[in-house]
Amino acid sequence: MIRATRLVAHQWGLPAPARSAAGTWSERHSLLLVVEDDEGHFGLGEAAPLPGYSGDSCEDAQGALRALLGKELAERDPDAPCSASLKAASASVSSRAARAAVEGALLDLWARSEDVPAWALLAGGSVPETAPLAVWLPDGVEAALEAAHAARAQGVTAFKVKLDARRGLAEGIATLGELRRALGREVTLRADANQSAIVAELEPHLAALRDVGLEWLEEPTAEPLSKSLGLPLALDESLAGGSFPELAARPDITALVLKPTALGGIARCLSLAAHAEAHGRACVASHTLEGPVGFMTATALALAVPQRAAHGLGPHGRLLTGAPCPALGVPAHALVRWTAAGFGLTLEQALEGATVERTERS
Repeated sequence: MIRATRLVAHQWGLPAPARSAAGTWSERHSLLLVVEDDEGHFGLGEAAPLPGYSGDSCEDAQGALRALLGKELAERDPDAPCSASLKAASASVSSRAARAAVEGALLDLWARSEDVPAWALLAGGSVPETAPLAVWLPDGVEAALEAAHAARAQGVTAFKVKLDARRGLAEGIATLGELRRALGREVTLRADANQSAIVAELEPHLAALRDVGLEWLEEPTAEPLSKSLGLPLALDESLAGGSFPELAARPDITALVLKPTALGGIARCLSLAAHAEAHGRACVASHTLEGPVGFMTATALALAVPQRAAHGLGPHGRLLTGAPCPALGVPAHALVRWTAAGFGLTLEQALEGATVERTERS
């Protein structure tokens, strides 16, 4: 029998503020869910909605997870795909971030009980020893170039620049152009507007964006696009809304960006990954600045999906201090196929560097 036994609320500061068109974050609040079975195995899941981006809040997740404390949770069906068991186990949970925590905790526990890494339960075929990561570059031309050169020296070949139409698109466009000139065509460049622009704001920059040779432009507008921008596009925020079926029919959609926290768990992400593969699109896993457990959930997903592009899981500062993250190589610019059971983390490692605000027990 599996039960939810603890819920730990905690927070931590980011070494440097992270900024996009969706907001600026200097600290994060998170909830760790602990589940245990009668044989002494445990699993960890994390609910960490990102303010300004996620469709739910920490309060929503806390209410949903608190209701599970002491309750029996679903066992894995050995005759069904792991994703089906995860979907069934979290179906009654209302908060998306809470569903991600429940599915992550169960995946961790199920894998520990079988003494295999979490990714092994999700992957249907061979899993590469390493998977490339795309690095999210800081704002400003000089800062972005410095960070890109440092990462390039470590073998990184994919970079992402944030575009924020509310502050003006010119700096981000200029950054992309300078990166292409400095790094050449051997690297891939992505841009992400987080739905901040309108078409009229983008039009003066479209020629420059085409010249850069973007791998894709992610979520350029919140408004529906009536015609092609002449650029490959990627979906992120749109995957959480009701417009995805219509958007999925667009031939200029090149990639889907999968975030378990924002999309409601691993099972939903794997369903979208299957759609992407069926339509010849890339799918990449990404994070919402979660702590180690949320990051490991996303990396288990990353290793389980077809490898067509670098994943958006470049580590933020919390993951590079304290206990080593099992999924990050040295240097931390690629995912590695870890061998420890489950997510390979203890509760103490998951909380290292954080301030614990409250622990609730069943």
